[in-house]
Amino acid sequence: MNKLIIVIFAFLLIANLSLAQEELVPLEYNSNIRTKSHLVEKEGLIHNKFIYLFDTLSFPFIDDFSENHFPKFDAKITDPNVYDETWFKIEIGGTPVPMGTNYMFDTTYTYQYDTVSGYGFDSIILINKIPHTEQLAEIFNIDVYPVTSQVLKVWPDFNVYDSIWNGTSVGETIFIDFNDVDVFQDSATVYFVSETAADTNVFWQDNYVYHNYTYAENIQTLGVASFDGLDENGYPYDFTSTIAAGEADVLTSKPIDMSSKNIGDSIYFSFIVQPGGLGEAPESSDSLILQFYSPLTGEWATVWRTTGYTSSTFDIQLLPMLNALYLQNGFQFRFKSYGSLTGSLDVWHIDYVYIDEDRHYDDTFIGNLAYTEPSPSFIKNYSAMPWPHYQHDPDYNIKDIITVRTYNSSDVDAIVANTNSAMKEYFRGNIQNILPYQFGTHNAIAFSDLNLSYDLPASGWFDPNLADTCADFEIIQYFSAPTLFETDLLGNDTLRHTQHFSNYYSYDDGSAEAAYGLVSNGAQLAYQYTLSPGLTDTIRAISMHFSPSVHDVSNSLFFLQIWDDYQGEPGNLIYTTDQTVPETYTPQYNIGNNGFYEYVLPEKVAVSGTYYVGWKQSSSDRLNIGFDKNIDNKDKIFYKLSTTWQNTGFEGSLMMRPVFVSDKDILLSVNNNVWDPSISIYPNPASDIVNIKIEDSEISSYELYDMQGKIVLQNFVNDNQATLNVNSLTNGLYIISLRNEQNQAVQKKISIFR
Repeated sequence: MNKLIIVIFAFLLIANLSLAQEELVPLEYNSNIRTKSHLVEKEGLIHNKFIYLFDTLSFPFIDDFSENHFPKFDAKITDPNVYDETWFKIEIGGTPVPMGTNYMFDTTYTYQYDTVSGYGFDSIILINKIPHTEQLAEIFNIDVYPVTSQVLKVWPDFNVYDSIWNGTSVGETIFIDFNDVDVFQDSATVYFVSETAADTNVFWQDNYVYHNYTYAENIQTLGVASFDGLDENGYPYDFTSTIAAGEADVLTSKPIDMSSKNIGDSIYFSFIVQPGGLGEAPESSDSLILQFYSPLTGEWATVWRTTGYTSSTFDIQLLPMLNALYLQNGFQFRFKSYGSLTGSLDVWHIDYVYIDEDRHYDDTFIGNLAYTEPSPSFIKNYSAMPWPHYQHDPDYNIKDIITVRTYNSSDVDAIVANTNSAMKEYFRGNIQNILPYQFGTHNAIAFSDLNLSYDLPASGWFDPNLADTCADFEIIQYFSAPTLFETDLLGNDTLRHTQHFSNYYSYDDGSAEAAYGLVSNGAQLAYQYTLSPGLTDTIRAISMHFSPSVHDVSNSLFFLQIWDDYQGEPGNLIYTTDQTVPETYTPQYNIGNNGFYEYVLPEKVAVSGTYYVGWKQSSSDRLNIGFDKNIDNKDKIFYKLSTTWQNTGFEGSLMMRPVFVSDKDILLSVNNNVWDPSISIYPNPASDIVNIKIEDSEISSYELYDMQGKIVLQNFVNDNQATLNVNSLTNGLYIISLRNEQNQAVQKKISIFR
């Protein structure tokens, strides 16, 4: 369906249905995606760029995305596997001309002037126009890689004007203005990154897709590759239009050596695909294609295509490889999606990409027993909670049973035995508990789910005496089952989960699949939480993750509020920042730890039993708080548009977390590993451009704040320097926050004055 039609339909729906006063929309930005920028079939100036070289994979090929087999574009010039090559723009006779040399592509001349005898200087005329000697130059295009060249005629970048009536005079040389010359000498140095032994685990040569474990439905194995309209940093491919569409995500394999195979080996290419999942389903005008590359022809050919449709299951696609053009050393394949370029829209998920021989046309099952989803939280009702609250009543706060889902994608049953199947708990690398699989022999029926369950001990699972302020426990679950694949997929029979105890409560899993909000001025949103019996503590902040979607509402104001409970709904207002001297807040996008931003309360608020945290908004703008669609807590989400509270109509969890006063607050305020880089900021004051350079470290990202605390510029950086265009900002003082890969930050002042 055309996106414009969808927008009109949504508008009419909002106008007619009261439920439409709350909205759930696709993401425009995904804060879980972030990579270093890199050059893979991308145009642009190549000076100081890194070109990654990929080795060749052996046959067969399989990736179920249970593990991360994507490249990391994080090379440094000093790495031993990095070497450089420099190209010059102009070479004559195979030798680069000196820097500063310019040429023209058209003839330049020496002009000779003389006087007519008897008439003096009033009779100066041009008597000769002598062309300068041409040269053949090789002109290199050093703006793109691979570098190409062409041989062209060039002439000097000057004209000579010679007055010959005076035999002793010397011709005056007039150089052509630099802005008007046709070609000038320049150079570009490119750094090539060779693969190392650690890269043998890399199967792909780009990472534009979203590798995740939570965005699809009815997953058959841990992990999928998701295609949408967001780039490798989680931003829309096109910011200029809300209806922009075209080629979006691409997933390209490394080269594969298939030279020892022939068309009689019964080689099949298969994968499973699901449209939409927990994202927006693609329309019939959208598509996903598969292309094969032949090293013999140097061309890509489309071998499979589908248009958008709706399904909650994965469908298998099986293609015979019957063309000898592809059975070569250096064969590659790639998936491409076509759809919206403006956000996480027109979503596709693929899994179990598999190429092997001795397969057949009805080989339409995967043949694997695997975990299908991440481990659930071990805490009752929550994904995280404050460590002191757990210590208050450990047995009350831990679940009695843990259940994880597996799926048998084979056409035969598989037996899961308690032999070599267990769950282990670690704290700071030291094993604390081992819980063998207790349910005896289990039969995993063909093409069916099997839930593996563990009864947790009555006490002592997470030892409350191991830490004072916060604690992280690692839990590893694994099972033993027959290997149904000839190629064993070891990554999907093990689960790793970190149970986090800090200073906050959370229901969500840390990843947003949509954005939620209310579209009514004065609307109130409340999120229910409950403390253990007998526990009273003090809230100091509310942490929230906001996800931009289509419209920028970063200037929309809201008030923070806390309520007590009345018969399972928000009751009396305990605290609000909408007071005589109000304190207002605005959505802060994609800053803070994992995209969460702490909104500190002007006053600390004591709570006990069941309470509610949330906001009252002062506009009808949808504020777009992150919405986790994997964990359903709709019964705890309330909103009020006039006089009565209602439960949300959407299944999921808000990414809103109450933060409690804790001894950890002191720890967080002291950075034991202080990042104190040497920073140059120039010019400062600035008018149009600000340059930032760090001598002894690297910048990961920056945010520029005005004096009201609003972010006015932000971006990721893949080097030790950045250039900010500030010509649209008003005069005044600004604060720039620079971050490194360890999320350490340093702040500096910047003045803008014109």
